[in-house]
Amino acid sequence: MKKLSALCLFLLLMLSACSSQTLEQSMKKVQSTNLSGESIGGLKVGTFLQEESGFKAYESNGEYDRNYNQFRNGKLDVSVDKGTDEILAVAVIEGGTGATTAHIKLGSSLDEVISVYGEDYFSYTDSNQGMQEIGYVDHENNLLLSFVHFDNEVTGMSLGYAFDRLIWE
Repeated sequence: MKKLSALCLFLLLMLSACSSQTLEQSMKKVQSTNLSGESIGGLKVGTFLQEESGFKAYESNGEYDRNYNQFRNGKLDVSVDKGTDEILAVAVIEGGTGATTAHIKLGSSLDEVISVYGEDYFSYTDSNQGMQEIGYVDHENNLLLSFVHFDNEVTGMSLGYAFDRLIWE
């Protein structure tokens, strides 16, 4: 009986491992949400970072080849295309401030997020980083709005292009 239980448990684990989706697969399957008017901290993807905005460049550690530079002003983190200076992504992470157009910020509940942005979201767990997120994809405008959460509370959020704009190797 123990061998049968162990075999069943092993098969169950194998099936669950085979059925897990990548983040990109999850994003592609979710229904589209219109994010065309969305911003974080007043910054929109596709616009340009102003010199007088107070953002400072991150120091590069030279380990990664990527098509963007990163800037921070103490409130927001911004990824900017190296060639065009276009904003590719805006994020609020631990210690940062800034809210979405709908006034969601760090500390907001997932219930508030879903109340504002709707039920058409994907859920994803990054086992390597121990991170859980929900996100909304605007397939027409290639935008992604995602919320990292812990204990039903937003602990990080970002707005950026959904597919093929941030390249990090």
